[in-house]
Amino acid sequence: MSAATLFTIPSGIPFVDLLATGILEQGGGDPLALNAMTVLLPNRRACRALREAFLRQGDGRPILPPRMSPLGDLDADALDFELEELPGLAGLLEIPPALSDARRQALLTRLILARRDLALTADQAAWLAAELARLIDQVHTQGLAFDRLADLVPEALAEHWRLTVAFLGIVSEAWPRVLSAEGAIDKADRRNRVLRAQAELWRAKPPSEPVIAAGSTGSIPATAALLEVVAGLPGGAVVLPGLDRAMDDEAWAAIDESHPQFGMRELLAGMGVDRRAVADWPAVAGRRLFPDRSRLVTQVMRPAATTEAWRPPPGATSDVTAPMLEGLERIDCPTPQEEAGVIAMLMREALEAPGRTAALVTPDRRLARRAAVALRRWGIAVDDSGGRPLAETPVGAFLRLASACAVERTAPVALLALLKHPLAAGGQSPGRFRRAVRALERAVLRGPRPAPGLDGLQAALAAADRRQ
Repeated sequence: MSAATLFTIPSGIPFVDLLATGILEQGGGDPLALNAMTVLLPNRRACRALREAFLRQGDGRPILPPRMSPLGDLDADALDFELEELPGLAGLLEIPPALSDARRQALLTRLILARRDLALTADQAAWLAAELARLIDQVHTQGLAFDRLADLVPEALAEHWRLTVAFLGIVSEAWPRVLSAEGAIDKADRRNRVLRAQAELWRAKPPSEPVIAAGSTGSIPATAALLEVVAGLPGGAVVLPGLDRAMDDEAWAAIDESHPQFGMRELLAGMGVDRRAVADWPAVAGRRLFPDRSRLVTQVMRPAATTEAWRPPPGATSDVTAPMLEGLERIDCPTPQEEAGVIAMLMREALEAPGRTAALVTPDRRLARRAAVALRRWGIAVDDSGGRPLAETPVGAFLRLASACAVERTAPVALLALLKHPLAAGGQSPGRFRRAVRALERAVLRGPRPAPGLDGLQAALAAADRRQ
């Protein structure tokens, strides 16, 4: 396959803004040309980001953007309608609906509790069910199956390995029967089928309008197959995010599945394209790039098997990393709270300069929440792409307190924590309920501990009434 339809946007420059600029240039200023294009993106969040980029590029002018669709959530109904028009492909998308995550976990929990060789509580079974669900998704994502699961454990291995395979019989034997009874399939399985159907449709009937797949690394085999089809379309283009074309061949060959470039390496290998033949996205021309910083990232992400190349070249007399580190700062903070405060202060400083933006990228969800709270003191609301955990919301906290009260059988501390929550009202007005809670606390919860459960609480109330 030719590399003429493969592009990359280097790291260090805004991906969606450059993508939007290139699409606008491709439209040639025709307001209707954009709407004829189809842009495939990794997820819904990327679609929202690209829409916002088009708004920025439009500078207030109305723009009819292209059709944007997440690769993992293609419109199956529209695809089925198109397939019906093609002999031999009609019915390709006649597949059951996807089972919801909550329903799947509940069914897997029931299967685990039904095993007599396991003595598990309901919460332990639910945790194992979530792990099995992740395993099922991983197997579907890689296009594999469980039919050869028993062959993974030779007889010479330890007994616990055979016990593990016997437990995994839940997903290899019992789970297919459950799915058949439910008339549904797993989400990852359905996603793969939809992607394969889209690829078959475009192979049989290439669209006349441009199709651009951007931002995906092709880490899912079904996605990689669709990207290869898009790259071969008459108006197709694939835009890879930050393809490393400067890495030496030894390091490129040594990267493993944990490396961010692994998916793109396998994708290009499947297409038979050399990474150095992949051109920059046309909108990159004239943009300021950061080659020194890119070389630093390449060296930092070098596979472990080639880390001997970290040594400076022979004869180097100065710090060869100085240009790479220009503009970077390191700040050591003694506590997480101070770390969040420093981050918030730096972000506020950036926002005070006209035209500047700031973003915090961290895998530490607690740090992100602390920084967001610190920014809120200055009236700065940030959009946390990681969302807010249910347990951290007022409703989630109330539910956790109710659960703790039930588990501890209305122990005084757990009961008062529940009753004093702002959402607790007992069907009464808040003021009246608070007075009742204070009276309950004074009457029976400040002295000897009542017997466990509601019966013990009622007995303590009766004894308090008799004392009066």
